Amino acid sequence: MRQKLTSIIICPGCKSPLRLEISDKSKSRVHNGGLLCKKCNIKFGIIDDIVCFKSVTLKDKNKTKLQKIRDLFLQQEYKKEWLKHFTKQELPALKKEWDWMVNNLNLKKNKIHLDWATGTGRFLRNILKIIKGEVIVVEFDYPTCLGLRAFLKKIGKYSNVTIIYGDARIMPFSDNSIDSISSWHGLDEPNINKAIDESKRVLKLNKVFSAAGLFYKKESESLKIAKKWKIEFAEENMAYRYFKRVGFKNIKHKTFFEGKWLERGSFLPRFGDYYTSYAISGRK
Repeated sequence: MRQKLTSIIICPGCKSPLRLEISDKSKSRVHNGGLLCKKCNIKFGIIDDIVCFKSVTLKDKNKTKLQKIRDLFLQQEYKKEWLKHFTKQELPALKKEWDWMVNNLNLKKNKIHLDWATGTGRFLRNILKIIKGEVIVVEFDYPTCLGLRAFLKKIGKYSNVTIIYGDARIMPFSDNSIDSISSWHGLDEPNINKAIDESKRVLKLNKVFSAAGLFYKKESESLKIAKKWKIEFAEENMAYRYFKRVGFKNIKHKTFFEGKWLERGSFLPRFGDYYTSYAISGRK
């Protein structure tokens, strides 16, 4: 982790400041150590540059799974092989969606940017060439954190990035501490309304949160599955209504693509269902 971020990282449980303990560091980065909450008597580990606010289990360290994730990042993502899964209509829409999100975030001037539910880093990869300040990534899956670290090092964009293994619905950051926040299709995750609440809490006054997601047609199999898994924003306009309800200002909402999902075997959307890809931004 980047050591300068210690001042804004807090206990996700009690929101108390944490004491940094260092066992291995370089000039600007803590490679191994811990963050101690005296109030909760909990020590959160810093392991190989990754700040761990969730427990790292034996399952997380499974060599076969880790190698599979690493190969995914260094083959599909590094070589951009995923592009072949997008149609000629979807790719231009995707670029417009990314550009729209970036234009709302004012990334060149912001000192600390947060991206949550980063996944394989497709959106992150595009904004790292713009951001000159600190970048924080919050990702829920530990092997994905490791894959993302290897990927960012491979493309030479890791120097100002701190990866946090944690839950965006319980963010370990002080109130009003972040200059801009993004989440590309993080809105497609279950119970993610709490992450929107947390984004508003940690965002500085008058700063922007920009996100993207999918919604599905009424009575479609995709919408039925989304509701079953408590994906709140799978219905049209739900994201806009929620942003308004929690008090975001200057809300912007735009649709970028509407079409039929043609990939078989995916969890969501279901093959043959119509879906809509959109982005939304709001100012605190």
